Amino acid sequence: MASISIDEKSMEDIELLLGQSLNGLHLLFENDKVAKVLRQPTEEMDFFNFDNMDRIQNLFTELISQDTFFDKLCFLHELDDESYEILLRTYFHIVDNTALATTTDKH
Repeated sequence: MASISIDEKSMEDIELLLGQSLNGLHLLFENDKVAKVLRQPTEEMDFFNFDNMDRIQNLFTELISQDTFFDKLCFLHELDDESYEILLRTYFHIVDNTALATTTDKH
């Protein structure tokens, strides 16, 4: 796969989307698909394994590099089911880790 360049605007766009997700607004993904995919925790699968990391990175980089929100949605809708799941899980993994990193109350 060719190297994809990510510009500053693309990073700002994804940060905005992640910020919205931290507030419970998951604009990129359909709620029913989120619920279906996340019903099975990744701990029960070997999801974030070494073999998957290149694919995860490539998919996420390609998502980020899409020019507009609409382009990102089109990219997601064109993915096969497995790639969509990988990207959705990766996105929510980032959202969860960001939420944990910014939470001051630890139980």
